[in-house]
Amino acid sequence: MPRAVVTHNVVKMHAQPNGESEQVSQTILGHTLLVSTPPAPDENWLKVQTDDNYSGWVHTKQIRLLGEDEQYPTPAHTHRVNALWAFVREKPDIHSAHLTIAPMGAWLEGQEWHGDWLHVRLPDGREGWVSVQDVTSQWVTVTRIGSLRVEGMVISRGESTERYVVPRAGWQNALVYTARRLLGVPYLWGGSSPFGLDCSGFVQLVYRMCGLVIPRDADLQAEFGRTIEVSPSDVQPGDLIFFAGGNDPHRRTVTHVGMIVDGEHFIHSSGGVGVNITPLDEPYYRSILWGVRRATDV
Repeated sequence: MPRAVVTHNVVKMHAQPNGESEQVSQTILGHTLLVSTPPAPDENWLKVQTDDNYSGWVHTKQIRLLGEDEQYPTPAHTHRVNALWAFVREKPDIHSAHLTIAPMGAWLEGQEWHGDWLHVRLPDGREGWVSVQDVTSQWVTVTRIGSLRVEGMVISRGESTERYVVPRAGWQNALVYTARRLLGVPYLWGGSSPFGLDCSGFVQLVYRMCGLVIPRDADLQAEFGRTIEVSPSDVQPGDLIFFAGGNDPHRRTVTHVGMIVDGEHFIHSSGGVGVNITPLDEPYYRSILWGVRRATDV
C-alpha cells in the first residue's frame, strides 16, 4: 500500500469523503498512514488506515504522500512530543513565532541540538525549533496495533542522556500519571489529541504514550486480545473499565470506557465534562458497568 505522513497538527478522519460526514477519529502530526485508495491528482480525499488499523477519509491538503523508500521521521532522528503541546518555533527563542503546535504523541524529525533547543524538520519540509522539555528521543521497530514498543533517551538540557525503557513494574504508575496530565481536556467525539478527546481516544492516547497501541473504539478495546477479564473487586491502576449504556448511534454494546486510577476511582472523558475522575460507586456508572479488563504481556 502507498504511504503518507500527516503534515498538520491534528487531522480529522471522516466516515465519508466529505467534510460534513461524521468524524470517526483523528490522526496527528508526523504519523504514517497507509493509503487504502489509489491517489488521483483530481481527488481531495483519500481513505487511509492508521497504526491502530482504523480507517477513515482525510483531506489531501493535510497529508503528504511518501516515496517508496521514504520515511518520516528517519529512524536515527525520531523524537516524540511528550508535552501536552509543543510549540515548533521559527527560531530557538521562546519569544519567536511558532510554525505549528505539535500535540502529545506527535513524531518529529530532529536534526541537531543547540543548548536547550532541538532543530527539527517538519513533515512538510519546513524547519523549526522545539524546547528540550517537550520531546524525547525515540526509536520504534514496529508501529502496528498491539506491538508498539517505545524505547529512547531521557534528554537533560539537550546535553546528557541516559537509556530509557518503560519498566514493567512502573507501567501502572506511568498510565495513571499520563492520564492525570490530561485532566480538564474537553470532550470531543472522535477526538484523539489533547485538543479534545472522546472516551476511547483518551484511554488509547494514555496507553500509546506508555508503550502499547490498543484499538480505537471502546467496543474494540473490550475485545482486545491482549487483555484479560478481571473482577471489579480486584481492580488495579491502569485497568480499563467498560460500560454499556446510553444512546450509541452505531448500536454497539460497549458504549463507554475509562481507566482505573485507584481502588475507588476511575478517570475518563465524558460528554459535557471532558477528562475527569469519577467514584467507582457513582450510581449511574455502577448501574451500567459492563466489566473490567487488564492488559497483559507488557
